[in-house]
Amino acid sequence: MKDPWIGRSASLLGGGLCGAFLPEQLRVWVLGVLFLLGVRLLFWRPRDFFGKVYRPEILLLSASFLLGFMYGAFAEGALPEPLTLDNVEISGVLKDWNPGADKSLGILMVEDADRKDDGQSKTGYDPQELERELKGQTYRLTVYANKLGQIPGEWQRVQPGDHLRFSARLERPKPVGTPGAFDLRLYNGVRGLSGNLTVKGDAEFLLVGRPSLTWKIRQKVRSRLAAWDPQETGVLEGILFGDSSRIPDEVQERYKVTGVLHVFAASGSNVAFVMALAWMVLVFTPKPARIGGSILALFFYAVLCGGSAPVVRATVLGVALLLGRLGRGQVSALRWLFLAGTGLFILNPLIIRDLGFQLSFSAAWGLVVLTPLILQKAWLGRLPVFLRYPLASTMAAQLATLPLLITAFHRLSLIGLIVNVFILFILGSVLEVGLIGVISSFSWWLCAPFFQASLWLLTATNEILKVLAGCPYADVWVINPGWLFEIVWYGGIGIIVWGKERLLFLTKVRLLYLKRRLEALAPGIALGIGGALPRLNNEENPRHDLCGLNHWYWRLSCVLVLVLLLWSPWNSPAELEVDLIDVGQGDAILIRTPQKHAILLDAGPRNEQFDAGERIVLPYLLQTGIGHLDAALITHEHQDHIGGIRAVVGNIPTDWIGVPDVGERLDSEEWKAGLPVGLTSNSPELKTLRTGDRIELDSGAWLDVLGPQQVLHDTHSDPNNNSLVMKLNYLGQNVFLTADMEQEEMEELAAAEVDLETDVFKEPHHGSRFSLDKPWLDSIHPRAVLISVGKNTFGHPAPEVLQYWEDRHIPVYRTDEQGTIKVLLREGDMEIIAGRPDTPRR
Repeated sequence: MKDPWIGRSASLLGGGLCGAFLPEQLRVWVLGVLFLLGVRLLFWRPRDFFGKVYRPEILLLSASFLLGFMYGAFAEGALPEPLTLDNVEISGVLKDWNPGADKSLGILMVEDADRKDDGQSKTGYDPQELERELKGQTYRLTVYANKLGQIPGEWQRVQPGDHLRFSARLERPKPVGTPGAFDLRLYNGVRGLSGNLTVKGDAEFLLVGRPSLTWKIRQKVRSRLAAWDPQETGVLEGILFGDSSRIPDEVQERYKVTGVLHVFAASGSNVAFVMALAWMVLVFTPKPARIGGSILALFFYAVLCGGSAPVVRATVLGVALLLGRLGRGQVSALRWLFLAGTGLFILNPLIIRDLGFQLSFSAAWGLVVLTPLILQKAWLGRLPVFLRYPLASTMAAQLATLPLLITAFHRLSLIGLIVNVFILFILGSVLEVGLIGVISSFSWWLCAPFFQASLWLLTATNEILKVLAGCPYADVWVINPGWLFEIVWYGGIGIIVWGKERLLFLTKVRLLYLKRRLEALAPGIALGIGGALPRLNNEENPRHDLCGLNHWYWRLSCVLVLVLLLWSPWNSPAELEVDLIDVGQGDAILIRTPQKHAILLDAGPRNEQFDAGERIVLPYLLQTGIGHLDAALITHEHQDHIGGIRAVVGNIPTDWIGVPDVGERLDSEEWKAGLPVGLTSNSPELKTLRTGDRIELDSGAWLDVLGPQQVLHDTHSDPNNNSLVMKLNYLGQNVFLTADMEQEEMEELAAAEVDLETDVFKEPHHGSRFSLDKPWLDSIHPRAVLISVGKNTFGHPAPEVLQYWEDRHIPVYRTDEQGTIKVLLREGDMEIIAGRPDTPRR
């Protein structure tokens, strides 16, 4: 590598990635391999492959990798422990404040904290311990509107810099409990936040502070924009400042489908356009002044956006690229880029796990390294000059980030390449013209034309995006391709960048070296592979002896195939898996058979703000490699069960949909509002299930339908008491899937003399007290009880339900505490795996 600092920084970052993402059990193996490599370096000889000159550099690279590995592996320990406390008296200074109509958001640094009760909480915090724990921590502050739709009293006039006292609910998030789910704990940690404070009541001013100039500018801009449509100005504010709180959901979905949602993050693309604007304005200044002015513009924009983590990160990388222009080209720019990434990693090791950092760094690397290679393509030379570089840079950024986007979001915008070439530059013009309006916002007459021009451009862009988002297959959901895809993708890019001829030559030389070592150590073994390297003995010109590698490649491929066959997943022990997916307050259960068939039972809740089917269940299915469902079963019509089913079956092929045989109830508005659009009781793909039906799976597994025995009326809850109740059977073990049945349906099952005995019991109705029929429950003897539950106002799970199972000494697993719960059934064996294994069971 021409620049050794790039290699050293890359080794440090690579070690950090390995340490952060490798499972704990594999980290020990990696450390062992590193130790063996260190021993090997001690016996380095001048005639070895890299030669004597490279020995110090190899040692530095190894040390950098090891330091990065250790730094990344132990970074998560810096995250604060999960904690939930009610009625905490908080005193602190407001760092940022964003007032809104239905809620206001801010950032607050805690100076003092106390409990309102007797000082001893369930978590064991006394007042002194609580104050020491929270002092100096920074929290996201949320103030909701009251019943009249207004922000409470004094909160309407607070500003950054104010010292306040108030009562709040304090929440520090738990570790992620579902594979592939959004990690709020990590998200907060990267941004210097410990959790969230939800305000209860009014605020008391302790000291009136002075807000920053940039905050005053943002508020002045908002007041200027009040003269236009709030929906349009909400989108403009999102592009200008990265504040998406006032952007309608349908607009955000439109930008997501077309692949340009990142313009609302005030990150890479926004910083690039600010840099381009400053570079254009300073065109007549000397190069050093031009670079310095552009750097100052980036710093001002970062502060204007509130110093959020994405914009600060993108600003650092942008400054690195600008400083690179002071050097002699690509190598210098790459050096600054890698040094900037290394600096960010050292300051906050958690950043190596942050998707935003990975995307920003990868996109910047693609712009520096891949754009020149793409510009060399002949077909690109036939395009107009004004399109050539935008297309090349857009392709470079997307090639560098594609695996990360697929792995994180499981969505691929097929139309995104076109949109990012054309529409993104219109949005860039919106940003640049809008920023001129921001700078001149001290005068209405100066800023109004620029804001009006920005909104005109934005209106035209929104109409174009609306049409593009409606195109068939504008974006598609993608099954998680796994780490092997990333290795192949980035490995292929690396081969192209490094050079195929160089790789073949070095591979050939290494094979020749290996052959000689084998001849010295074991002539018999060397003779066995001698035919694989028939022309490697031509040392005068080894570069032209590539043909002799073919036989060697065939033999090596056979060995690799054998290893793959021995290691491959299809040779793993047969097991049936039942996943109780953590969807919050609702149900979503995935059944996967040994032959990888899948059935989904319910799909979580849906409301105006949240769709668990789209946000949790669908990504979980794709994350676990499921691109087809044999069936989707809906237990009943309540939204916390049927709500997410549309998003799931609308994106994953599903053979049929099963519902309970409840007669005319299927024609109710609740059923119609939950079933997929166009699906009616007469649709052939809709099957009604009744008592006695059996759903045959593979490998000797099956589902028995136990209820409803008959359609019940005038119960405590007719939907709940007409739930689809089933028992999963496999190799003499079973799981009782009870949906939301309550006491009336439980009594119906008992009267029908249904076999109730089970190994795993899914607690009905999220642990509701209306499903606590002690005589009925006394008749079953499960080895474990599962409860699907989330934050709710119903009191689920009821304390008396938890106490009942505790008195029987039967372990209870809850999705709100343990995350997604996996039940693995094998012959003569059962295993339960919690998404948060360190959380104690009840």
